[in-house]
Amino acid sequence: MELTILGCWAPYPRVGEACPGYLIRTEKATVLLECGHSVFSVLQKYQDFKHLDLVVISHFHPDHYVDLYAFRHALRATKMLGQRSEPLRLLVPAQPVDMFNYWYSTEEFRVEPIACPVEVRDIKLSFVPVLHTMPGYMIVAEDQRGHRLVYSGDTDYIEESLGAAAGADVLLAEASILDRDREYARKAKHLTAKETGRWANWCRAKKLVLTHFWPEYDLKEIEAEARSEYSGELVLAREGLKVEI
Repeated sequence: MELTILGCWAPYPRVGEACPGYLIRTEKATVLLECGHSVFSVLQKYQDFKHLDLVVISHFHPDHYVDLYAFRHALRATKMLGQRSEPLRLLVPAQPVDMFNYWYSTEEFRVEPIACPVEVRDIKLSFVPVLHTMPGYMIVAEDQRGHRLVYSGDTDYIEESLGAAAGADVLLAEASILDRDREYARKAKHLTAKETGRWANWCRAKKLVLTHFWPEYDLKEIEAEARSEYSGELVLAREGLKVEI
């Protein structure tokens, strides 16, 4: 299983880059996690969108889903040109209801609410509700060899809900806030970089990939805070980064 980073910024991207977008590939399957600002454009550098098997959106904040609008138009064009006839499978939260209903009504996507585990060719995806300012999920991807990628989505630091990451081969986790702004992190229900490192240490993740950075922060500070709590292999997400799992 291979992870490719398409975008890592939130809630808006730095110039020429993208908000959260993560491509997962195995021998048989290709899955896109998140489709935030500019992700659809970047995706086309690394993957023909017509051959995706599934798109998953962890929650309905714009930096995680808004490029679905561009994606929808592209899928409509492929149908008109006879390049793809079937709608693309899309998993999204059932809440807020109006958002779910909008995407469910589209012809370009075959929309399902996130609920039970699903299998996509040779990938199994499981979903764990997390505490955020709107309904959202942590996503666990497991291949047929038992290798596990755990993606945090956006979440507050609540250990009871973070246990699903225990023993992860790769933990792809938000490091949105510096610890000096921890009060804001609690209000916005995000992880600080220090908390992300603590979580990775607590769950004994083999590798930690930090993502979901506020563009105004110095990423060296983000990295240093995470490293103060986690001594394992750690990398910062960036467009084009590939991680073998």
